[in-house]
Amino acid sequence: MEKDKNKNLSVEDIYTPLSVAKKEIWKRWDDKELRKKVGEFLGGDIPKFLKDSPKAYFPRHVVSPNFDFLRFLKKVNCAEIDFVCPEYRKDKFVSKNKSKYHLCKMFFHDGKGKNGGHKISTLRIVDFQKSEGKRFEEIKTIWGENFLDFHHRILGSLVPDIENKVFDISSWFKKNGEKPEKFYSKFLALFIRNGILFENFLLNKDESEFTEKIVLKSFQELQNKLGVKPLIVHLLPHGNEDDKCWLCYPSFVKDIIKNSNVITKN
Repeated sequence: MEKDKNKNLSVEDIYTPLSVAKKEIWKRWDDKELRKKVGEFLGGDIPKFLKDSPKAYFPRHVVSPNFDFLRFLKKVNCAEIDFVCPEYRKDKFVSKNKSKYHLCKMFFHDGKGKNGGHKISTLRIVDFQKSEGKRFEEIKTIWGENFLDFHHRILGSLVPDIENKVFDISSWFKKNGEKPEKFYSKFLALFIRNGILFENFLLNKDESEFTEKIVLKSFQELQNKLGVKPLIVHLLPHGNEDDKCWLCYPSFVKDIIKNSNVITKN
């Protein structure tokens, strides 16, 4: 856990095994000196939901019960700590962003076909032309329901107390620079002692620049300054992180939606 100022980080260097992280977080939580360092680095600006105890942290623009989230639930049960799902609700919908796109056109995994391929059905829940460029909190579904309320409603069918775990962190991002190159060091500082980040950072064509220039740089600077590295647990299986199926929904979610009289044929 000690810093190495001369080491060139690779993506795999930033992760901590869950078995280590779940013990280390409580050790750090009780470290008064580390608490002081983190508080000074953040200027005391720690989100309220991370102040009473360390949390498993699952950040998304909008939290929804896809396979990505279900994987997190399994992981967090092993972590044996409470979890939170902060959302960036004031971010804008851009259809070319894969994760954002799949929130608006839902893909359901209906098992395997006769030849072994995935059987996928879809449901478009927004008017893409009307929604492009709008903040997530402003979007409506094609049947007139608030976009956030819809995703939270189907999520609540699986996790009844989810309303106590979902928070809007948009104002915190804005206070800390709004752009990742400005706030990311402070964001990672939240995982020195206040939480464990469950995430994957990729080197594919869409995300490599962000991972290399923002994540790795911020991680190294923070580790050098505070002496320990942020606790980040690999959420998805190594080598399979970029599989689109993680953004799909289990077929039973369609039944939840059907009970709301939403047409699922498109």
